[in-house]
Amino acid sequence: MRPIHIVRLDKSRPALVLTREAVRPYIGRFTVAPITSTIRGLSTEVRLGPRNGVDHECVVSCDNIVTVPVDAVGRQVGYLWEEQEADLAEAIANAFELRPD
Repeated sequence: MRPIHIVRLDKSRPALVLTREAVRPYIGRFTVAPITSTIRGLSTEVRLGPRNGVDHECVVSCDNIVTVPVDAVGRQVGYLWEEQEADLAEAIANAFELRPD
């Protein structure tokens, strides 16, 4: 399961931590995907809800992936469940136009 933390971005908001767990203790920056309540229905979004630890329906926005200093990452509020990993991989592939041909 990938953690969802409150992260200081344009404002404090939940974000999905994409940096792999094994390297987190050793690096000074984490890559995160912001979570927003603005749902556009894009192929670059992953839907979340209260089951994930967020208050309401929202999406992970893979079009807005950023790398932030570790000290910008606050408390953990939830998780992306294992069965949502395929949706995340697809959204990231769509955001960066990654298609093996």
